[in-house]
Order: sequence, then C-alpha cells, then structure tokens
Amino acid sequence: MYANMDATMDNRSEPVEPSRRLPALEKLLGKRRAESSRFLQAADREGISLKDLWQRVDSRGTLIAAALLSENPGRTASLLISPILNRTQAAETTVLIQSMVAHAIADGKIDLIQYLAEPGDDLELSVLKDAGFIDLALLVSMERSNSRGAKQPLALENVVLTSQPITDQAMMELLEDTYEDSLDCPGLSKLRHAKDILDGHRRGGNFDPRLWTVLQINGVNAGVSIVNCTPAADCMEVAYFGLAKVARHKGLGAHLLDHALFLAAKYAQRSILLAVDERNIPALRLYASRGFRVVTRRVALALSSLKSST
Repeated sequence: MYANMDATMDNRSEPVEPSRRLPALEKLLGKRRAESSRFLQAADREGISLKDLWQRVDSRGTLIAAALLSENPGRTASLLISPILNRTQAAETTVLIQSMVAHAIADGKIDLIQYLAEPGDDLELSVLKDAGFIDLALLVSMERSNSRGAKQPLALENVVLTSQPITDQAMMELLEDTYEDSLDCPGLSKLRHAKDILDGHRRGGNFDPRLWTVLQINGVNAGVSIVNCTPAADCMEVAYFGLAKVARHKGLGAHLLDHALFLAAKYAQRSILLAVDERNIPALRLYASRGFRVVTRRVALALSSLKSST
C-alpha cells in the first residue's frame, strides 16, 4: 500500500523553491556548499529536473530533511533522501517521503518508485518501510571488463539468437514468460504494467536495437537479453536477462549471455555491468563464470500505486 494521502495536508513538507535549492541539496547530499553548488550547476547544464526536490522543516522553519524524486522511463522514479542521524529525524523523513510520494502518484505520471538502501542501515530501512516501501531483494551489482576478445557462441540445433525486432505485443508476452517462477526480484513484475516495463527498457540508457537479443527455440520466443550503452559512464549494462521456463536448465542461459557479451564487446566502453537478486544462485554462478565480480550490495525497495487498493 502506498503512502497515506493525508500526508499531502502536512504543511511542513513541500517542494523546494528554486531560490532555496542550494541549502536543500546540501542537506540531501550531506556535502558542503561548494560541492552542492557544483551539483546544482551540473543539473542545470545536463537538464536534470529538480522540480521534485522536497524539504521538511520544523515548527521554527529550520530545514531538517530533504528528498528528491528523479523520473525514469516507464512511469518509474528513483528516490534519494538526506542522511538520517537519529530517530527523531527518521520520523520526520518518513512524513516527508509520504507527502512527496502521495503528491507524485496523485499527479498520475509515476506508478513505481524505487530506492536502494545500505544493507546494514536499519534506521534507513525502517524509514522506507514506514513510508510504505516493500523490500524486494538484496541486489548484487556485478562488473567485468567489456573485453574485445569475446567470442560469438557456436550455433545450437533448433536454437536461434536474433536481434531482428519482434512486435511490442510479442516482446511483452516474452517478458511475461520470463517472469514466471523467476528467482530474480520475483515481486517486481507485479508492481508494473508490461507496457511500462517495455517502455522503460527501450528508453533507458542509449537504446540500440542491435543490443537486444531474442532466443528462439524451434521458432518460439524463449529468452531475451537487453544491453544498453552508457558512454557518459564508459560502460555497457545488461539491463535485463531472462529465460522462459521452457528454456531453463539446458545451458541456454550461458549461450544467450555469451552472445550478449559478444555484441557488447563491439563497443568502446570499458566495462559491462549488471544487477542480480542475491537469491538467484544459478544466475550468480553463471555471471561469475563469465568473469563478473561483485561490486556492491544494496537492498532494493519499491512502492507502487498498483498496490494502493490492497
């Protein structure tokens, strides 16, 4: 269930006026004014919207918490909150999140809000859960060199790997098939519409259809790999990787991944990244076997308007 709509009536939580953004960013980032000023300048230069930068003040008008919602493709947004130092600040931050989330969802442009938390930060996790977020997974970020030595996998009988576009309906059906009994953030697909998921993948990063691969068995779509190129970060990203049940436990995951790495290696970016649910042991083993190493672990939390009636 998402945040209590009564929170919108709270007059100590509000969007930050442009003239007050610098101190709010100092609070949000936990950084000094000079560093926050550079962030503000970079946001203006790169067209990063700060319209959903919010603040909460105490009864005397003193700033006590700040938060930022950044809209993403596919009717989603990412949440960033200021550091939480004590339980009093935690309670105030919870109210701030409830207010801004209720406003964002009521606006009708966002259906899903995501947050990545430090695994050991119990205070931060309690704030998010009190604000209505649910714990989806311990998300493992992995990285390897985007090697130009990657080889195209040998052909398999009755199996085709293709980057030829399929219809949107066929892709949505394929994605749905890969979610069935998935070990990778199994609850996430239920929090979004299939069309928004596809739109998010297509508009995320620098969309290049040549980096999308569909695995077909006897002409039937049975797996998909989606890779994005992010030149600004000098990396490639495996944004989605999944097999339908009919294709699992046959070595086809390795076949599809090797092809994805072969395609990615044609690009100049230094590294290739991915994220995987820590409970997905088969995927972790596969990625490790292809040279991926763990970089970070974060708790993935989400809040969805699609659960508002439950």
